[in-house]
Amino acid sequence: MDYPISNTTRVFPPLIFDVGNKGDHQMEQLTKRVEQLEKTTQQIQTDVAVLTARSEHFATKADIEKVRAEQGVMRVEIMVELGALEQRIDKKFERMEEKFDQKFDKIDKKFEKIDEKFERIDEKFERVDQRFNQLEDKIAAFNNSITWKIMIPTGLLVLAWFVQNIVLKTS
Repeated sequence: MDYPISNTTRVFPPLIFDVGNKGDHQMEQLTKRVEQLEKTTQQIQTDVAVLTARSEHFATKADIEKVRAEQGVMRVEIMVELGALEQRIDKKFERMEEKFDQKFDKIDKKFEKIDEKFERIDEKFERVDQRFNQLEDKIAAFNNSITWKIMIPTGLLVLAWFVQNIVLKTS
């Protein structure tokens, strides 16, 4: 803080205790300057007290280094915990995968049994199809037999009767 006393520029510092025969005016100026000096001193004392109170809460280099070291230790501890957690999670996933593999193996075995049953059913259907084909062949053979053994001779008999009764009697 700078409190100018006079407007004139001085090369040398002012003489505070120069009390000559210069009159009351200089004494008044001196009194004002002393009062101003007291005010400035009081302000400086107040500022120093505030700064001293604040400085009690300032962190020192040692405090900062201590906090940094604690942060480093905490970081290492967190990393160790995260690594352990990751290992536990990996183990749980491995156990789950093993359980799923076992369940899927059981399901695969069930599907294999179902596939075998379907294969047996398909074989039975093929045998039934073969029996139907054999039956169709027998029916076709029977139809041919009926046609050649009964229908053709009966047709010839009817034709002969027609010729005998209609053609010969009309002639």
